[in-house]
Amino acid sequence: MLEGEKMKNVFKYAIAGSFFLCLIQPSLAFDPVTSLAGGAIATAMDVRSKNEVKNDVGIDITATKRLLKNKGDDLKGVSILVFAQRAVLAGLVKSEEAKHKAAELVGKDKRIRSLQNEIVVSTTESGGSMASNLLLEKKLGATLATAQGIHSVNMRWKVLGGRVVLMGVAKSRAEANLAVSKIKALDGVKSVKSCLRVSGGK
Repeated sequence: MLEGEKMKNVFKYAIAGSFFLCLIQPSLAFDPVTSLAGGAIATAMDVRSKNEVKNDVGIDITATKRLLKNKGDDLKGVSILVFAQRAVLAGLVKSEEAKHKAAELVGKDKRIRSLQNEIVVSTTESGGSMASNLLLEKKLGATLATAQGIHSVNMRWKVLGGRVVLMGVAKSRAEANLAVSKIKALDGVKSVKSCLRVSGGK
């Protein structure tokens, strides 16, 4: 396991790398472990099995391809967050039909154990600029990575116009509450939707 200061440095470079990766493909949600930039992060803190890690990567890739290739509905603003084969959809679409279509496309993957749809439907909201969303995601990641008592390696998040969707696993209810509290304290955050699952039910 990496020591505290070394872990901070690894996360710093992983977050920076993910920032530029998202500039290339905006629909990719921030994921410090399964992203290309996160390969150097220690896996000892990851609560998933090797098979779950492999499946998470596959689910992410398959879902992103299906959403981008879909014709008829503009689903390019939809992102998928995946952890331990549980998925959450986040983003912005213009109709309920598009929201349901996204869930239908992603839900075809039998590797997914559960799917939660947190996509926002609006014809007036822009969802914020790409740059502002990515900068807030970067700041959020740094905050969670350096906060004592939070294992951010087991969490995933997406920012849309100041609204944050958070998912993954917390080892206790206290950790889940602390993560939400830290995020809410950040400048630019308007709301937090927590889909964190508490392992062991504690």
